[in-house]
Amino acid sequence: MGLMKAQEGIVVKKFGGTSVGSIERIEAVAERILQDTKAGQLPVVVASAMSGETNRLVRLAADIDPFYRGLAYDMLLASGEQVSIALLAMALEKRGLKAIPLLAYQVGIQTDSIFSKARIQEVKGQRLLELVKQGIIPVVAGFQGVTIDDRITTLGRGGSDTTAVALAASLGCEACEIYTDVPAVYTADPRLVPKAQEIPVLSFEEMMEMASLGSKVLHFRCVELAVKFGVKIHVRSTFERREGTWVVPEGERMEAPVVSSVTHDAQTVVFKIFPVPFGPGFLAQLFERLAEKGVVVDIITQSQNEEGQRLAFSVNEEDRPLAEQVLRQQVEDHSQIVVMDQMAKISTVGVGMRNHPGVASRFFKVLHDLEVPVHLVTTSEIKISAVIDKSNLEVAARALHQAFSLEES
Repeated sequence: MGLMKAQEGIVVKKFGGTSVGSIERIEAVAERILQDTKAGQLPVVVASAMSGETNRLVRLAADIDPFYRGLAYDMLLASGEQVSIALLAMALEKRGLKAIPLLAYQVGIQTDSIFSKARIQEVKGQRLLELVKQGIIPVVAGFQGVTIDDRITTLGRGGSDTTAVALAASLGCEACEIYTDVPAVYTADPRLVPKAQEIPVLSFEEMMEMASLGSKVLHFRCVELAVKFGVKIHVRSTFERREGTWVVPEGERMEAPVVSSVTHDAQTVVFKIFPVPFGPGFLAQLFERLAEKGVVVDIITQSQNEEGQRLAFSVNEEDRPLAEQVLRQQVEDHSQIVVMDQMAKISTVGVGMRNHPGVASRFFKVLHDLEVPVHLVTTSEIKISAVIDKSNLEVAARALHQAFSLEES
C-alpha cells in the first residue's frame, strides 16, 4: 500500500447501496457532500452500486451458469458501481462542485487475481491527491479493483467498505467515514431484536468478529485493513447529521462490557458427510479443493466411532453451489452427503469475555431453556457461536440479548 502523509482536511466518505439507491437519495448525498465542503472538508467519495443492483447482476450470471466465478463474472458485477458514481458525480457538478467519477483501474486499486473475492494489494493514491489539490472531488467506484495485467476484479460482498479504508490508508487519513442506512452499529440487528441499543465505541477486534459472524454493517476485510494501517472507522447514518459508532484500537475502548453484541448470519449452510476415509489425507485434499474454488469454510467438526469418521462443516449460502460441486467430486459414492440449508449462526461477541468465566454456560443455558437444538459450535477468546435452525433464530437472539443485559447498554 503506497502510504503518504495525510493532507489536512481530506476525508474519505463511503456511501452504501441504500444511500445511493434512488435519484432522490443520490441528490441528498450530493447535498450532504456540498455542506461538508462548505465546512472546509476535502472529500474523497466511494460509492457502492445502487441497492439491489448487484443482486440483479448476480441473478443474471446464475441464469447462465450458477457455478461460474471468473473474469466475466467480475466484469459483470463491477458494472453496478459505474452507474452510481457517474450519477453522483453529475449531482455534485449540478451543485457547482467539480467532481470526477473514477473506476478502480483509473485510481490504481491493484488486487490479486482471485475473482469475486479479490484482495487489495496496492493503492496508488497520488492521482487522488492531485485531484483533491485541484479542488476536484474524486468519486470512486467501490467493490472493484484491477489485476497487474488489467483484468477487472471484485472484492466480495461489502467490498466498498474495503475500498474506502484502503483509500484512507493510502492517503494517510486518521479516520474513514462509512455512511449507511442505520445510524450506528447495534447490540443486535434491530429488525430481529427490537430492543437493540446503539454502541458508541467498538474495538477493531470486536468489529472484526461481528463482521465475520454475519453483521452486515462493515465488511470483515475493511476492518482487517483498518487494523493494519491504524485507520479508525466512523459508521454513520446517511440521513442524520450526528455521531454514529467509532471503531477504534482496543486501548481506546473504555470499560468494555462482557458481551457487546449478539450477531447472526441467517445465510448458513451445513454439510454433513458420513463415513469419510480415516486419517488427515482426505480432509487436507477436500479443504484444499474448497479453497481453490474460493469457498470460505466456517465451522468444522469431526468425530469418529467404530462405524467410521463423521465430518460436518458450514459455509455461507452463496458458496453452497461450489461447495456441493467439490463434495460430489471428492466424496466416495458410498458416503452419504446431507445438506442442511435452513440454518443460521448466532453468536455473542465481546472483549470482556476474556476475563469473565461463565459466558459459555449462560449462552448454552439460554438455548437449552428454549429447547433450541445446536448443530455446530465454535469459540474464540471473545466469541461463542452456534449453528441452529433458522426457525429458532429470532427467539434465540432476543433471549441471548436479554440474558447478557444488552437492553440496558
